[in-house]
Amino acid sequence: MIPVQVKKFLGKSTDDVHRYDYQSALKALHNLGVAPSTEFGEFYLEYQGGFISPRPVAELLDIEGPAIPAVPDQTDYARDRYQLPEKFLPITSDESEGMYLYNKEDKAVYDFDLSEYKAFMDGKIPARWESFNEFLVWYFDESQINSV
Repeated sequence: MIPVQVKKFLGKSTDDVHRYDYQSALKALHNLGVAPSTEFGEFYLEYQGGFISPRPVAELLDIEGPAIPAVPDQTDYARDRYQLPEKFLPITSDESEGMYLYNKEDKAVYDFDLSEYKAFMDGKIPARWESFNEFLVWYFDESQINSV
């Protein structure tokens, strides 16, 4: 279930953030190896982006559609460039020498920093958010804007 505060934030958007092509999103989830019943799947079946956080962080990518990069493009790029394991899906770009990664196995979100590449690849960097919904709540949280 998508957290209420995330729905409230996205409900204020002037952009059309509600997914209109459910079947394409289902196909994209399937191609990415993510079940529609996961928090990740539920979010992307209901909403389309990219999404801009009120925080000064990278844009949250969509899983399909005309925007490039989308999660599939970024995944191909990151696997080629950084040799990321199959279980990780980049959900932001690597513009600032890092990116947020969704782990399909433990369903957590990791804050990948290129300067810690070896430690990350050795499994020594823990998830920053234990679930995709925890990440979404943080990503769309407006309450901490002035203290960032």
